[in-house]
Amino acid sequence: MVELFIPIVLFIVIGITVLGYFYWNHKNRSTVMETVQKAIKSGSEFNPELLAQLGAAVNPRMRDMRRGIVFLSLGIGGLLCSLFFADPEVVNGIRAGSVFPLMLGVGFLIVWRLNKD
Repeated sequence: MVELFIPIVLFIVIGITVLGYFYWNHKNRSTVMETVQKAIKSGSEFNPELLAQLGAAVNPRMRDMRRGIVFLSLGIGGLLCSLFFADPEVVNGIRAGSVFPLMLGVGFLIVWRLNKD
């Protein structure tokens, strides 16, 4: 019975994490847009420094590097976590689950490295 709850809890936690990420990202962007709209209505001057301070003009190249490092770290962490288990089925499952973020991180770092703009 407990073996059934493990994958259910795993997928629920992954779902909550993904939903939380999108919620906070949406909330951050809407706050930035509200600030920009208030600045436009008040007639204040718009310049690139203001947008950079608000976080609206994030360098996409740096975003690729950050995402690559985060996903690469998740993959490496999962692979290191697999060293603590003795059951081959568990080890293979953890390693299989860790390869996806590992390769995703490598892909983001390749895009970061190749993108010169």
